[in-house]
Amino acid sequence: MATIILIERPHKASLVDLLNKRYAVVSVTSGKQALVQAELAPPLAFILDAVSMKTAGLRIARQLKEVAHVVPLIHLLPELGSKEESPADALVAAPITARKLALAISKVTKAPKSAADDAMLVCGPYAMNLDRRLLHVNGKTIPLSPKLAQLVEYFLRHPNETLARKQIMEEVWETDYLGDTRTLDVHVRWFRRALNSDANQTSPLITVRGVGYRLELTRAVSEVEKMPMLVLQLP
Repeated sequence: MATIILIERPHKASLVDLLNKRYAVVSVTSGKQALVQAELAPPLAFILDAVSMKTAGLRIARQLKEVAHVVPLIHLLPELGSKEESPADALVAAPITARKLALAISKVTKAPKSAADDAMLVCGPYAMNLDRRLLHVNGKTIPLSPKLAQLVEYFLRHPNETLARKQIMEEVWETDYLGDTRTLDVHVRWFRRALNSDANQTSPLITVRGVGYRLELTRAVSEVEKMPMLVLQLP
């Protein structure tokens, strides 16, 4: 089940009840707590409930987009002001309803309505639904944020290859700037958590010191490694 991180001030009319039928909801009270939770597991989206906070919440919104800008942010406001004020991907004005939330989440995540025509990228023991941004690994299905999905796809298309940090930044983030690679570091941690069902396992995503990273497939799937990348259509 996809995770939504909800930033709100605790109150009787919590939005958790509106969301938890379709999502795993993690409720926090600050932007800092939201970022800590996001590092533990990449969420489908942030929802900032400024209505419950009785403030515009602009500082928190900017903090979230500055540090975790690839995770969609939905900003709930008492009323809509200037769109330039908030960096959120979607703005929703009170009164907040389940329908408004569903439409906003659908808009920022661009989730397709049907998986019938979805393409699958298969690499060794891993499979990724490219259209729905879902990673299938160790019997689990893990939803990916848009940028994390791009990173995962890039590694799956280059198994057992050492990929330089500069190369990854150019291909996934479309920049050759290496002055601040915190975003890459965070996304690599998210990818490693997705790959490892057992915290005691050695991650197949290897750090090559001074160079970058390598997704190392085991000898147990050596025959699969020799196969070209497959893009399949789900039946």
